[in-house]
Amino acid sequence: MNSQDNTIPSQKNLQLPEPNLENITPLSHNLPSTPIIPDALKKSVNAVLRILRVRHTQLNDKAETKQQPNQAD
Repeated sequence: MNSQDNTIPSQKNLQLPEPNLENITPLSHNLPSTPIIPDALKKSVNAVLRILRVRHTQLNDKAETKQQPNQAD
């Protein structure tokens, strides 16, 4: 817990009304038009995913090699 967090939880439950499904409008005008994930972070994540895919492929190849019967028999 943060040392500056001096909030006290309420003992009462907050009751929210049911949404009116006929009166829901999209709020896309409030959404950002530019990506919110920085390019450097995207590149890092993609690099990690490539490494994991290669490792996964290698493990699958080893498992298939072990399951194949010996051709010399």
